Amino acid sequence: MQTAVDRTATGVSREALEPGAVAPSASGPGPTLHDPPVSRNGLLALLFAYVALSGVAIIVGFLIIDHFGVAQDLDVRVAHWLADRRSDRWNEATWVGSGLADIFVKVPAAAVLGAFFVWRWRRWNEAALLVGALAFEAAVFVTASLVVGRARPPLSQLDSIPLTSSYPSGHTGAAVAFYGAIAIVVYWHTRRRITLRFVALAAVALVIVVGASRMYRGMHHLSDVAVGVLIGAASLWVVYLVVQRPGRREPDSDESRTGT
Repeated sequence: MQTAVDRTATGVSREALEPGAVAPSASGPGPTLHDPPVSRNGLLALLFAYVALSGVAIIVGFLIIDHFGVAQDLDVRVAHWLADRRSDRWNEATWVGSGLADIFVKVPAAAVLGAFFVWRWRRWNEAALLVGALAFEAAVFVTASLVVGRARPPLSQLDSIPLTSSYPSGHTGAAVAFYGAIAIVVYWHTRRRITLRFVALAAVALVIVVGASRMYRGMHHLSDVAVGVLIGAASLWVVYLVVQRPGRREPDSDESRTGT
């Protein structure tokens, strides 16, 4: 006889699997505020990944500057093409576009969203993913930028020049990490296809706007933006792998040894 509430093979009610709900894992209760979102092994993995990714970014930067003449020529042509099309309207629009990943926007936004995530779901996972991805990307970006020290494009810059160099684009990398992390958090908490598609498209569009704005304003070469996208994506992927997903909690070390 059919029960009042159908249940799946894991014992979770069908109501819990309706769009907008996250399916709990059969392995046990989800993480709480008492559970760290990253294990000790995860922290070591982050350190290793930081060293590896920074090393790769530095090597690629020197290759672009010293050996990839085709990339340098393309960078210069794109920079001049954008500079020839500057106007007051586009100057204002790209100021907004660049600001979407500015430190004075992303840091307060990450703090507010992180606090909201902790309050809403009573765990650290979502906030750890967002803040961790931004921090990891920033660490790799600053390291590679200071070591490589690439000059800005050969045209007037529309923004103040920071201490870091042109390579890679920190704004673009931060946009990938920030808006990509938000998209993952949405994915964790809804299964509505239209919502998921909208958030994914919005994240991609915002990254394109930030990267194009930074090139238009003479702050980065095309190759700087391209590498920034790769660094941001790699940073997000690394942090995603080490942060425990909601809906599951790793067993304590004592429990895993005793089997209780």
